[in-house]
Amino acid sequence: MSEARFVLSKGIVEEQVKVLEDLGLKVSYSYKTNREVGNVLQEIESVDFSIHAKEEIDMIKDKAKIWFFTQAELESDLKEIIDSGIRNFVVDNEIDLERILSVIRWLGVKINLSLRMKFQEHRIGSGKYFVYGMASKRVNELILGLKNHEFLDKLGVHIHRKSQNTSEWDVKSELEDSLTSESLERLDFVNMGGGLPSKYRSYTSEVLPYVFSKIKESIDWLKSMGIDSYIEPGRFISAPAVKLETEVIQVQGTNLIINTTIYNCALDGFLTGTKMLVEGELEDELLEMNLLEKGSQKPVPKTGEYYLIKGNSPTRDDIFRYKVKLKDVKVGNKIVFLNAGAYNYTTDFFGYKKLKTIVVEIFK
Repeated sequence: MSEARFVLSKGIVEEQVKVLEDLGLKVSYSYKTNREVGNVLQEIESVDFSIHAKEEIDMIKDKAKIWFFTQAELESDLKEIIDSGIRNFVVDNEIDLERILSVIRWLGVKINLSLRMKFQEHRIGSGKYFVYGMASKRVNELILGLKNHEFLDKLGVHIHRKSQNTSEWDVKSELEDSLTSESLERLDFVNMGGGLPSKYRSYTSEVLPYVFSKIKESIDWLKSMGIDSYIEPGRFISAPAVKLETEVIQVQGTNLIINTTIYNCALDGFLTGTKMLVEGELEDELLEMNLLEKGSQKPVPKTGEYYLIKGNSPTRDDIFRYKVKLKDVKVGNKIVFLNAGAYNYTTDFFGYKKLKTIVVEIFK
C-alpha cells in the first residue's frame, strides 16, 4: 500500500500568478494558506508575502517582501520584527496603529503602512466570522492625519474579504463610497485582499470572469489616480496547484475507506464546507453529447455507483465526500482529490503527522 501524499505543480503556481499579474495586480501571497506553495513562490521575484505570525517570518528569505499583519503585539515584539528587516505593515485597529507609530518614531525607521478597512460583504455561507478592520469614517480621518508623517513612506488601504467570495467585487464603487477624494489623493496603493474563489464540488469557478472584470475596472480607476493595486491570493494560487493522492484500503458496500484522514490533510473542508472534486468522478446525471444513445435525443445516465469516501480515523465526521459517483472501485485503487492545496494543515489528533508534499513541474 502506498502512502497518501500531496503533489504540488510548480507550473500551475506560476500560471495562477501570471493570471493576476496580467490583470495589472501586484501579488502578495497569503503564506498561511500553504507554506509549500509559498516556498515555490519565493522563486518568483515579483511576488510579496502576507505574514500573520512571528513564527513565519524566518520562513521567508527576503524580509523586504513581507507584509506583516499586526495582531496585539507588544512594542518590544514590533521592534524585534522591524529589526528583522520588515518594513511593510498592515494594521486593523488603533491600538496596534499607535504602537507601530511609537516604535518607528523611537527607532527612526520609515515603513510602508496599510490601514485595514471594513467593507460590506455578501457571500455564500453564514455571518459567524469576525470582520477585521476599522470603519471607513475613521480610516479617512487617519489617512489625513498621517498625510505628512515623517516615518511613513507609502500609505495604503487594505480590504478584508472572506474566502470563496463569489459576488462582492465591486471595489471601485465601494471605495468611492468609503473614501473621500482627499484620502484617495494621499493613497499610494490599495490591497483588494483575498477571497478569490477556487473550484470545489460545492462551488463553481464560472464566476471568475465576472470577478476579474470588476477587479480590472477597479485597477484602471485606481491607476488613473496613480494608485497601485495589490491582491492577496491564497486559495486561488494554492488550491489548484495541489492534488491529494490516496488509496482505497477497504470497501464496505458503498463506503470507501482511504489511507488518510481529514485530520492530517483536509480540515479546510470540515471547517468551511468546501468539498474537493475527485479526479475522474462521473457526472450526476448526464453523458457527454457524443455518448447519446443512437437515435435518441435524451442523454443516457453514466454507469457507476455513488460512494461515501471516509478517512481511516475512528471518528464519525471523518468524511471527505458524502456522495461521489465512481466506477468499479476496488481495494488498492487510487482516489485523487483535486484543488487540495488550500489550508491542508494537520492536527496532532491521534498523533497524526502532516502528509508529505512532492513538488513536480507539471501534473502527469
